[in-house]
Amino acid sequence: MIRLRVLTASTGACTHISLHPNEFTYSTIQSRLAAVLPVNDQIILIGPPYKVPKDSLLRNNETISALRLGDEEDELIQNGRHSLEPAERTGSKRIFLFSKRALANNAPEPPDCVLDPAPGPLPMPTQSDIPPPPPSPSDVVETPLRNALELYVRQLMLDVAKGRVYADGADLRLAACRKCLSEMVAIAHALRAAVSNLSDHRAGAVRQRTQFSSDFVDAASFYMGLLQKFELRAGEGYVDETNTFSVENESLGSVPLHPSLVAAARSSGRMMETLLDTVPLDREKAWANKCQTAHERLTASAEDLEAAFGTAVGTSSGWNEEAQEDLAAEEIIKMLISEVEDADNRIRFSQSEKNDILASNQSEATRIMSTAVRNESKEGRAESAFSSLEEMAKSSSSILMTMESDDNILSQLSQRVADAKSAAMKRMKSRLRHISVAQSEIARVTSSVSVLQHALLQLKTDIGHLEHVVELPSSYQSFLTEIQRRRAYCNAFKSIFDATLERLNLMRADEIKLREAFLRGPGKHLMPAFYEIFVPTLATSPAVFSPQLPDMLEFQTLPNVGSQSTQYNSSSTESGSTLMSSQVREMESNVDTKDQSVLVSADENSGNYDVMMQTMSQGDVAPRRKDDKAERATLKYENAVLRQKLEQAGVKVPPPYIDSHITTTIHPDENDSMDQRHKEQHRKISSLEAELERVQKELEAARVSSDQKEAANLSPNSDKETTQQSSDKISHTSFEVGDIGLFMPTGRGRGGKRIYLAFHSSCPHRYLSPDCIDGSPDFVLGRIVYQEEFAAGALNTTRNPFGLHVGTKFWVLTVEVVKKG
Repeated sequence: MIRLRVLTASTGACTHISLHPNEFTYSTIQSRLAAVLPVNDQIILIGPPYKVPKDSLLRNNETISALRLGDEEDELIQNGRHSLEPAERTGSKRIFLFSKRALANNAPEPPDCVLDPAPGPLPMPTQSDIPPPPPSPSDVVETPLRNALELYVRQLMLDVAKGRVYADGADLRLAACRKCLSEMVAIAHALRAAVSNLSDHRAGAVRQRTQFSSDFVDAASFYMGLLQKFELRAGEGYVDETNTFSVENESLGSVPLHPSLVAAARSSGRMMETLLDTVPLDREKAWANKCQTAHERLTASAEDLEAAFGTAVGTSSGWNEEAQEDLAAEEIIKMLISEVEDADNRIRFSQSEKNDILASNQSEATRIMSTAVRNESKEGRAESAFSSLEEMAKSSSSILMTMESDDNILSQLSQRVADAKSAAMKRMKSRLRHISVAQSEIARVTSSVSVLQHALLQLKTDIGHLEHVVELPSSYQSFLTEIQRRRAYCNAFKSIFDATLERLNLMRADEIKLREAFLRGPGKHLMPAFYEIFVPTLATSPAVFSPQLPDMLEFQTLPNVGSQSTQYNSSSTESGSTLMSSQVREMESNVDTKDQSVLVSADENSGNYDVMMQTMSQGDVAPRRKDDKAERATLKYENAVLRQKLEQAGVKVPPPYIDSHITTTIHPDENDSMDQRHKEQHRKISSLEAELERVQKELEAARVSSDQKEAANLSPNSDKETTQQSSDKISHTSFEVGDIGLFMPTGRGRGGKRIYLAFHSSCPHRYLSPDCIDGSPDFVLGRIVYQEEFAAGALNTTRNPFGLHVGTKFWVLTVEVVKKG
């Protein structure tokens, strides 16, 4: 059985209950305490930490041990020691019973504490309460002397009875004081439990309010900025008083739509010329006004919440004053316990000793009386007896006076203890009422915080729709890039399909010629068994391969948004890193557009085209041209993919030149002179590339010389800073040791590992060494520490890991990785 002590908070009374371990539940404890308080009027706390107990907590062995330790501490007061040490230090726990009705405004005042015996004089016995002496034997003659001596003896017997009353009264008074102090200690512990529970509620409310305040401040700043940007976006035109273009301040009305999009809108019967025309402006403005109103209401509610929270939680100074008052009340209890302990050690033992002296005097008086009566005839015996009894009577009277004085001290002490408990019960009622009101206010404020948190989340969802309008310019730029990439994909797909089909048809035609040559030559001498039994298909033609390309409906629906030079150019795609120097841009402007190099990357399947080209005869110009077209379409698609990734990374890309390359197209039906012209154009491009490389080297040498001259005039700190800034730029026109390169994935090579090509302009075939990377990042930014030049060998060999044309020069760069993503 588990024996528990439940302390009533309002009076400190202790209720003992015994439970079987299987019955040790919250509901069972409530039912056992129904005799003290009705179940619906009970509030039970266990702690520390002081909370409503759960069955899992009650059945924990550590909880049971802590409850037993609390019982032992409370019993220490019976031995003259107080148990007001904080329970957190000792690890003890207690169970407290609170009354809901006692927390109401109209709750009755607790009754005054009355101890038993009550403070004041104790009821004393009289001569009538003293039993008469036993009858004298028949042979004893009653004499005046005997009767006079009996009066002394009876007086001493009365003194003994009074002494016993004082001694027993001391025990009863001290026991009542100890019980009363024990109940006061229980009240103090119960008040601690209530205050601790209030502190937990207050701390929880503070945490919740702090979290909401932080979220609200962040959200309010974001919402205000979003609403302001929405107002700018919804404008008809762009007004910039500082002559400084900023994508943050531009309106949708200042962003024109691409002509192809305008034409598509007109074909559907709608007029759309700017991004603003694509937005249901009236509906969005109405929604923005609703969000603005909701935000203002939420702000006002948050301000009201702050005021209500200050009232509900109070200030730290108020908490300190209440804590000081509680400590002063506990000090009074400790002082009374000390006084009771001193009285127990001094007065109770003194009263008992004095009572023993009175009893000894009464026994001695009886002996003296018996001796005097027997020796009555002897001279002087009567006078001696009277003298001794008189002295005993005076001594007993003096002892009774001291015992009465000590009893008065105990009476006054018991009165102070009773008054202290009465005051403690009244103060407990007041404090519990105050704590109950504070918890109710905290609960209301906490409920308000929860409501405002839900409102804040709803406002975030509602106002998030306006973000579509704010982010529309950047989304429009990404839309144009996406359309270009998709169109490039469709073109590449169809070009590769046509080239592959043409190559297969050519191979079939060659196979037919070879089979006919065999059948007309050695085959005509074979016996019928070879045609009928051994190889029944020996005289048949190769199968016709005629796959059907599915309709490219998507390509037909994609508008032709053209190159990026005709797109809306937003400054949001710019980055602090400049990829092209002014010298390179000036040099490129002097070169014919159709001869400029292309921002390309190697394809993992480009080697297949080389295989096809190697199998062609020199006279098969049309298939070779289709292969070239397919390769250019593939490079254009990869170019679009790289540009899209760079724009998503916030890097400005150089202007494209691939469109000018593909404008020079040779029709398959042209004569051999056109093929010769094509070869001459390739030679011209090669010479221009060589000239371009020479100019680049001269420009690089001039730049190095200029930097050295400038460095001579700068301080060491400035020189260090300039060198650091220059070395941090991404190189793309030339690659030397110490330069920083941006490497992008372009496909997969041998072993399925991704191939990374340097982002470049007119400087192709710079590949990242596979030993420099782990995994498959989306890009690699690294400083070049070593580069090695190679010539592509045969396809599908280790000497040509990137599937290049045989003899093509390429470089493998070893870098120190700066960043990867």
